[in-house]
Amino acid sequence: MEAEAIGLLEAIKTTIEKGHHYVEFETDCKPVVDALSLPATSHSELGDIISQCKSLIANNSDYAVLFVQRQANKIVHSIARLSLSNPSSVFFV
Repeated sequence: MEAEAIGLLEAIKTTIEKGHHYVEFETDCKPVVDALSLPATSHSELGDIISQCKSLIANNSDYAVLFVQRQANKIVHSIARLSLSNPSSVFFV
């Protein structure tokens, strides 16, 4: 779950840096999506990552984080697996 949250945080940061608007971030990690809707976060490394995500999303009201079933997320998982076998730095939007 922490890896998914870190990935989401980095995606949000990159999207802000690139100046994109009206972005939907999709993840198949329901606990991360659920944690973003809770009013409080835990005092842990994961809680800190979730808090950072919440803050960035709050400052960019045209961003949304959506839960998608893993079956609908197969392309993303294929790209992630491919990136593990490729030593060069690749960025997908």
